[in-house]
Amino acid sequence: MKVKIGTILIWSFLSVTLILFLWAKLSGGSGIVFSWLFVSQLFSLLGATLLALSFVLSSRWRFIEAWFGGMDKMYHYHHLLGGLAFVLLLHHPLFLILEALPAIGIAWRYLWLSNMLPYNWGILSLYSMALMLIFTLLVSLPYSLWQKTHEFMGLALLFATLHILTITSDVSRFIPLRLWIVFLLLLAASAVIYRRFLYGLFGPRYQYLVKKTRRLGDIYTIDLVPTAKKLFFRPGQFVFARFSGMGSEIHPFSLASGPHEDFIRIIIKVLGDYTWRLDSLEPGSPATLWGSYGTFGDGAFGDHDLIWIAGGIGITPFLSLLIDETQNTKSRQIDIFYCVSSETEAVFDQEIKRLSAQKPGLTYHLHPTNVCGRLDVGRLTKLCGGLSNKKIMLCGPGDMMNSLTSQLSSAGVKNQNIYFEDFNFK
Repeated sequence: MKVKIGTILIWSFLSVTLILFLWAKLSGGSGIVFSWLFVSQLFSLLGATLLALSFVLSSRWRFIEAWFGGMDKMYHYHHLLGGLAFVLLLHHPLFLILEALPAIGIAWRYLWLSNMLPYNWGILSLYSMALMLIFTLLVSLPYSLWQKTHEFMGLALLFATLHILTITSDVSRFIPLRLWIVFLLLLAASAVIYRRFLYGLFGPRYQYLVKKTRRLGDIYTIDLVPTAKKLFFRPGQFVFARFSGMGSEIHPFSLASGPHEDFIRIIIKVLGDYTWRLDSLEPGSPATLWGSYGTFGDGAFGDHDLIWIAGGIGITPFLSLLIDETQNTKSRQIDIFYCVSSETEAVFDQEIKRLSAQKPGLTYHLHPTNVCGRLDVGRLTKLCGGLSNKKIMLCGPGDMMNSLTSQLSSAGVKNQNIYFEDFNFK
């Protein structure tokens, strides 16, 4: 039901916009007349609604993620709504051009700057969104630069607000529609202000110190201890972190320790300039953590038998879940699959063996793909004694999770018994 709440809210917001738009047409006396102008106006309002919701879903407000089944899924909605908003808003001037033709002079003002300021705000908003989408979809940028490009979205919202509030339209004439659109714009603006300016100061933050760091090939493990209040988290969750001396960037990292332990461990794969700088991180360095976030570990709730499938660095949340499992009295079967390219990359192999040996019912399967090939549903069924009545949790590369999810569904595993986390917030 949690996932459905978010979807219902999205459709509800779109429905309110549609109803108020049609009401505005009927109350204005012109009635509902289908034309390029009508479609253009409708697309602009629906696009503005989706754009506002997209900003809200990137705010990191923790109460929202429960409505979508986790922050990873919330960010998928954020990307989807942002893309749909751009498509709708792009067609707004295109349909206006079709309405204006063959008057080229009038049509041109919908594409380029002129002496008509309200139109200029709309054009600037659209071009700002286009630049952001180009950097996101077509250019592979480091995380820090990618974050900078998202500032174009704040500009797009500002220009869109100015356009909507200064243009003569149904929004300016019909008070209920105007109040609704202003509410949406304020909601989006509050999300931008919170995420851009207030989150670092007033978000759910905790102060920690680096206890020790360890380099394992292209993996860093960092142990952190609290300086005051300890962060509470559930197994399988993640935090956003910023380390002193490494700039102002805030990055998401999964937790690999148990909630009962007096320290927090995060595991980081070296991927870019930021992670390479971790070599300079020393014991005693301050760190700020924001969180905790995520609902991935909720799949382990209850007494069901479990199958855990990790690909590479995706083992991180399972380490937290495994540590917690050794501390409880539940009696159930858990099969743990650690998928790596080769055994030399299984840097947590010994730790998993040690933890698995501490409790009956835990069965560990190391799966090097250079020897065993890719893990598939046939091998899972054989090694786990069937898949029925088991919850299956996956974390790893997107291709692996998509392939296994599709295979599991084809094998008759119900969607509610498949849990996955796509740890990608770009």
